Amino acid sequence: MTTTPSPSRTPTAAADAGTPRTARLLAAITATLGPLMFAAAGLVAPYDTDASSKEIARDIAAHTGAAELSVWLWTVGTVLFLPGLVGVALLAVARSARLGLWGAVLFGTGLIAVNATPNLDIVALGGFEKGVSQDSLVRVADGVNELAVVNGPILYFVAAHVVGAVLLGVALLRGRVVPAWAAWLLILSMPLNVAGYVIGIAALTALTFVMAAVAFGYAGLVLVRHGGGWTRTA
Repeated sequence: MTTTPSPSRTPTAAADAGTPRTARLLAAITATLGPLMFAAAGLVAPYDTDASSKEIARDIAAHTGAAELSVWLWTVGTVLFLPGLVGVALLAVARSARLGLWGAVLFGTGLIAVNATPNLDIVALGGFEKGVSQDSLVRVADGVNELAVVNGPILYFVAAHVVGAVLLGVALLRGRVVPAWAAWLLILSMPLNVAGYVIGIAALTALTFVMAAVAFGYAGLVLVRHGGGWTRTA
């Protein structure tokens, strides 16, 4: 039994009859909720993205509840988003194989890479819980940030999630899976995300995740209604 993409550019319910509708619905929901939780995590975080280690330690010490909530939102968002990304990827690959595949792989592995690096918010929260001074945590944070094993994955994440989102957006645009404006929201979202992070505008960073959520939401709606556009052949 093999699975091949349907040659039709327009998805049909019959083309994906073998895929349980419940699974498609869950993929659509998680693909949308994931970016929304990333947006919320950024807004809840008590410090600016361009803040120094000293400023971050000071703000976390003053707002430990907000910092912990931000960590939870990002963690749950990642768990939700990755399976949802798989569902949207199947939809994109069926219409534009190379763009969809590379876009999904880069976006997904970029997210995995950044989550594999030490979460300094958690380190700070744990340190403050045990009475570690802010100065000590700042020195730890600065030391960690200088490690190649940390900077490498972070740089990969920056490049991969930007390029991945662009490729996925182009795949959805070329396949006419979602409205053109929705595809462009995805294409522009992650480049603007990096810009917002660098200049320290939390509202812009959050908005870019909402832009991605809208695009993934439209793709998810197509997935629920018509399936991924794949057919089963003996």
